Amino acid sequence: MLQVLFDSIERAMADFKARPQQREMSEFIVDRLKQPVYQRMAVVEAPTGVGKTLAYLAGVIDIALAQKKTLVISTATVNLQQQLLQKDLPDFRDATDLPLCFVQAKGRRRYMCPSKLSRVRLEESQQTLSLDVDAKYQQAKQQHKAKQLYQEWQQAEWDGDRDSYHGSIASDLWYQISTDSEGCAGKNCSQYLNCPYYKVRKEMIAANVIVANHDLVLSDADLGGGLVLPNPEEVLFVFDEAHNLPQKALDHAAKALNFAQLYQTTETADSVLKRIPKVLAFRQHDFGYMLTELRRDLPSVVTILQQMEAILGSEQVIQEVIAGRLDDPRIYWQSPLVSALIMPCQNLLQRANSIYKHYVVFGKWLKDGLETKEVPNAIAEALLPQVGTVQNIFGYIIDFIGLFLDEDGEDRPPNVRWVSYEQFAKEKTLVVHAGPMTAAYFLEKSLWNRAFGTVLTSATLRGMGLFSRFRTDCGLRRFGESHFLAVQSPFDYQQQATLSLPKMTSLPNEDNGLWQQEVITQLCENIDQYEATLVLFTSKRVMDSVYQQVRSHFGDLILLQGNTLSPKNMVTRHINRIEQGQGSIIFGMDLFAEGVDLPGKLCSHVIITKLPFPVFTRPIEQAKQEWILRSGGQPFIALSLPAVSMKLIQACGRLLRKETDSGRITILDRRLVTKGYGKQLLSHLPKYRLIVK
Repeated sequence: MLQVLFDSIERAMADFKARPQQREMSEFIVDRLKQPVYQRMAVVEAPTGVGKTLAYLAGVIDIALAQKKTLVISTATVNLQQQLLQKDLPDFRDATDLPLCFVQAKGRRRYMCPSKLSRVRLEESQQTLSLDVDAKYQQAKQQHKAKQLYQEWQQAEWDGDRDSYHGSIASDLWYQISTDSEGCAGKNCSQYLNCPYYKVRKEMIAANVIVANHDLVLSDADLGGGLVLPNPEEVLFVFDEAHNLPQKALDHAAKALNFAQLYQTTETADSVLKRIPKVLAFRQHDFGYMLTELRRDLPSVVTILQQMEAILGSEQVIQEVIAGRLDDPRIYWQSPLVSALIMPCQNLLQRANSIYKHYVVFGKWLKDGLETKEVPNAIAEALLPQVGTVQNIFGYIIDFIGLFLDEDGEDRPPNVRWVSYEQFAKEKTLVVHAGPMTAAYFLEKSLWNRAFGTVLTSATLRGMGLFSRFRTDCGLRRFGESHFLAVQSPFDYQQQATLSLPKMTSLPNEDNGLWQQEVITQLCENIDQYEATLVLFTSKRVMDSVYQQVRSHFGDLILLQGNTLSPKNMVTRHINRIEQGQGSIIFGMDLFAEGVDLPGKLCSHVIITKLPFPVFTRPIEQAKQEWILRSGGQPFIALSLPAVSMKLIQACGRLLRKETDSGRITILDRRLVTKGYGKQLLSHLPKYRLIVK
């Protein structure tokens, strides 16, 4: 069947000829997805130029259609989603004549809620009598914007999708005019037929291919699956740009207790509670005890939070955080601070469980009342978002306390706990965090043990030539080597590119000041002002300093990240210059080292100023280093080298995007030749023509 697909594509696309690497990748995916349940996993590293999108589409499509499973393609970037929706999927469908119907999926919060927007634009001014002049002005400004948005939506000038709006919408306003599943009245809402989200939902029900992003897939999985996307059991997943998945999953698995937010949510819960007896009078014989418990539990939450704040505030390390002299200090299971917080957390858990349970019931009754017409639409649509907020926040707090109180064990990586001081609304507040050290268990439990089948792919999944770090971080240890494939690149690196290591006397980790001066000299000597150059930095401070010292030499040729243009507009300006026959130089950081596609003459020289070693400053990263040491390992070998290897390959990969591309790479870090690990890193790069001076 694969042969038939590739033959159809070659006939339909005049310039297309299937590469051996594409066929190898497709055949591997088909073979892995034919395995028994819980073994349908294919992990493929496919370098730039392989054509991995077409390869995985060819590999999964027949199985998805034959098994009547929804194909969900998840990416890390908006650019790739747009490429899939606007080019790759339409081209594949037209070439194969397969009955593909595809749609982009987004979370409910990406869409405007017509009911909430209408209420915000019609809010009575007397509601602001207690506010100061500035607050009244801000509310009036929001109301004016809400009226403008409503008018544009009514006149079909805007479809209600935040990403498609031509201007900007302030985050606090957007929160007021969007909703989540708990705050939505669904088919009983007066605006149901016009709702932007439900219009897309109808398309999703009819679609057999859904394009999503990692955050949406992970959020849906974290909530049990099946809320926005189909249940994982009914999905064949393809995670493109999968190298981002472990970090994204870690972010979703971690939870936090935000004191200001929880105080605010408790106030909302109390406000709702005062209206419940009248609004739900038709169920009054059912909720007498619920009111009694909530009138006890809501004030108790405030008392417990005050106790916890007092405990935290008495600690010198927390005082340092509040004063801004310390960032994100970790707190340890065996410490007196955590011991003092255990009892309040247990009490908070008891209250949170009760509040969560009762507000779930209130939400259900409000929706039932809407359906039976016992609750007016206007009242239910106003109350449901508040009930939903209470339910969501207290449910989230239950998850946080579960992580925080999970006692450290000797035989498994412990959870990580830390404290920060953050801006929330118009105030600063303490936030206590807890999260797993690794996302492996989260991914395995939520996705790999449930999905019909999974393909994980990216141009770079291996570090130092091995899948081991990715395999561990993603919870893939139970899958044997036969589930992993590294496809060879179709590029002739020896002929297409040179990798130059100029003679330099200093190393960035030994004499940074002298090394920086040498970087300036090398840039002035090595950059051709008439070609397209991408210069990559690992430090904004160094990048800005170098820019200030070379700008007189290069004039206006340099486009500096973080200066005046957004990264997207920097790329647009760069392309325009090159297409007009001018030279252009981009000074950029991580964002330009991974996600930028500048084929052909749009990038003929990549300069990497320094090896992109990760800086492990986040609490979870520090905890992982300590765990490796306690387990007898070496963090530098287990974490740093694989990470820098992947980042270096990605950065070098900005040069060659097509088989017809050519150019040069220059690396201004002599550790590649003076250090043993540098030679190892060099050996795992593509086989460019090496020039060492």
